Amino acid sequence: MASPLTAGTLRALFVERATAKFARNVPDFVALQKLVADNGGRFRNDHGAIRTADPAVTALFLRAAQVLGLRRELDYRFPAKKLVSCDLQVIGEDATQFKIFVSQVDLPAFPEEVAALIRDDCAEQSRAADHGPFVRLIERFEQAGSLDSGDAEAFVEHFVERLMARSGAPLRRSTLAAVAQVSGEAASALALGPDFNHVTIDVRAAGFEDIEAMASAMRAAGFRMLPQIQGAAGTRLRQTATMAATMQTPVLEADGSTGSAPTEKQFVEIIERNQAVDVDGHPLWTQDGRPLIFRNFLAANAEKIFDAASTRVRD
Repeated sequence: MASPLTAGTLRALFVERATAKFARNVPDFVALQKLVADNGGRFRNDHGAIRTADPAVTALFLRAAQVLGLRRELDYRFPAKKLVSCDLQVIGEDATQFKIFVSQVDLPAFPEEVAALIRDDCAEQSRAADHGPFVRLIERFEQAGSLDSGDAEAFVEHFVERLMARSGAPLRRSTLAAVAQVSGEAASALALGPDFNHVTIDVRAAGFEDIEAMASAMRAAGFRMLPQIQGAAGTRLRQTATMAATMQTPVLEADGSTGSAPTEKQFVEIIERNQAVDVDGHPLWTQDGRPLIFRNFLAANAEKIFDAASTRVRD
């Protein structure tokens, strides 16, 4: 009889499936994987990130992530982007463990008439989704601390293909336009649904000395990049990203027909993590004397990374 699958194994299965789904949708990611392989490096997904407008989806996502051994750690606020966020982490000192950055559209920050449109879209999606079987699998794990292979497959499939997706009818064009007037990042969240809007390649695992070297190689290969690297040389966290390609997203027209609208939804980030420091700037070390690598996020960096996927207002 096969052994039950615990959180670490379930997390590996989730990362594999969610990354493969991302690769199907984002040509830049496939091209970047080839660049890494040609450089003699390997792809290590530091983290994925989602945005959602529905607090109920956020709550279910956070609960399901605990099955993967990922627990809410720090909170972040982005008033200019109309987003509030948190990171989901594996407990411990190992910065190489996969993480998820979850962003919730900050509905109270929107004009009430726009917030009402967002709530209506969330309600339509909720009515079209049945997460009951998924919740029962979560409950089964919460009681036993593991899932058998069949339940594990069903759990990962539902998580990646159903929870991390829009449900029901397409987004209304009028809603997309109204939200984009207030926050391009929130508009992208509605257009994509709670799927990974980016995955992240660790620079050193990819075989590059630092983030400058990898960003330079990417530009030389034709990738469109954010204009700046976030984080100075030698600091605990350094990031940059490709610019999300403009993609056609199905939308519901005023006459009830289905059309399409250009949106910016998904991109690839690269990241360089370095030694963490305390509040006074002193370097931190692990219990066994190695440099303690910073494993969280910095709001100032993340705010600029958000710019990689922001749906613009179109005439």
